Amino acid sequence: MREAKEVVGKTELAVALVDTLGVTKKDATEVINAVFGHISREAAGGKKVRIHGFGTFQVKHKEARIARNPMTGAEVNVPAKDVLVFKASNMSPGLNSTGRHISTEEFL
Repeated sequence: MREAKEVVGKTELAVALVDTLGVTKKDATEVINAVFGHISREAAGGKKVRIHGFGTFQVKHKEARIARNPMTGAEVNVPAKDVLVFKASNMSPGLNSTGRHISTEEFL
């Protein structure tokens, strides 16, 4: 069984902004919500949202397909849908080509 990994959500990101920039938690939360909202709206409008050194967000269309319920083996119709996908940049700080986290000093 896989070991559970810690999840970082908007609250933790807001706290990091408070610590880094000295802004209020309310302002940090508003900035995070505005950035994610803008990314979602632009991608939904058909644009790629590319953040240099971090990655690209875009909407991709998934065709309808037939899947299997893993418990019963029964076929299940999965409808077509559009999904927001993220592709990390090769230059994303903190990760190397194997996905292993590296320190900022190693990265630079």
